[in-house]
Amino acid sequence: MSPTHTTDKAPRKLDGTIREQAADWLARQQSGTMSAAESDALEHWLQVDGRHRQAFAQCQQLGLMTAFLKDDPELNAGLPEIRKAVRRRSRFYSQWRWVSGIAAVVLVAVAALLVRDYYAIDYYQTGIGDQRVVHLEDGSTLMLNTDSRVGVRYRRAQRALFLERGEAFFMVAKNPSRPFVVNVQGSEVRALGTAFNVALQAGNVRVAVTQGVVEVRAQDAGGEPRQLAKMLPGQGVRYTAARPGDNSGVMPVNLEQVTAWQTRRIYFDNERLEDAIAEYNRYTTRKMVLVGDALADQRISGVFNIGDADGLAFALEQGFGARINKNNQRVLVLEPR
Repeated sequence: MSPTHTTDKAPRKLDGTIREQAADWLARQQSGTMSAAESDALEHWLQVDGRHRQAFAQCQQLGLMTAFLKDDPELNAGLPEIRKAVRRRSRFYSQWRWVSGIAAVVLVAVAALLVRDYYAIDYYQTGIGDQRVVHLEDGSTLMLNTDSRVGVRYRRAQRALFLERGEAFFMVAKNPSRPFVVNVQGSEVRALGTAFNVALQAGNVRVAVTQGVVEVRAQDAGGEPRQLAKMLPGQGVRYTAARPGDNSGVMPVNLEQVTAWQTRRIYFDNERLEDAIAEYNRYTTRKMVLVGDALADQRISGVFNIGDADGLAFALEQGFGARINKNNQRVLVLEPR
């Protein structure tokens, strides 16, 4: 007899019975003893209702996640409670139902742990020209610069953050048993109670410490984590995210320059004009465009207000004889006549 298909137009929600049936079928399939008749029955069950296929796929995915995370210490910390639930449930099952019951309970419990400990990430971000201060649950403070995005995932043993783009300043509440780790494209910036700045731009990472001690780690060619730098206040490091081994080493940094953005200022200290204009453009949609190469390598120093294109343009006119052509969309910087 050919399978019948549901004709409901509106999708129906999964319920506990369907999820349990899916776990039962998955346990049979993975036991390696499934007969041809049972395989046909499974195929019929999958075809008869779209919710069956959805539940079965979810169970398969959770099974993969369980295998992947089986050695995770935090996940394993919750296993005693899972085992208790399995033992309670097993009293009401025959030998085969007991096996499928374990599958159902473990999958549901693992799903809950995964959601809580692995996917509960809060994201904070800013648009171009915007800044934002976020007070985190542990008492730490996160300040985001222009066009930045940071994920925050707090777990029992670690406070994990993820700088996906842009720049952020971290003021960390002390908790020696719960390290504060900022992940930046494969590298880690670790601290306990301190304050530091991390910037990620075009694949380049800059770390500067204003208070306390900060350590940067990254994997070596063999995949083993190793220390790149350990820094004190007034020190920093620069490296390429793709090749952290090629780094500047610990070096002194100008903290006034590093933290100027927190007061909506840009601090240039003998910067190439081309680089200075690129830095200014991070903060505005009204871009400044350097036309030609004549002024690109000129050096500029000074403090400018973020978004003050007129002030920067005036300084370029006075300092380099640049010609300025501007409208509401952009500011052209032309070489002197």
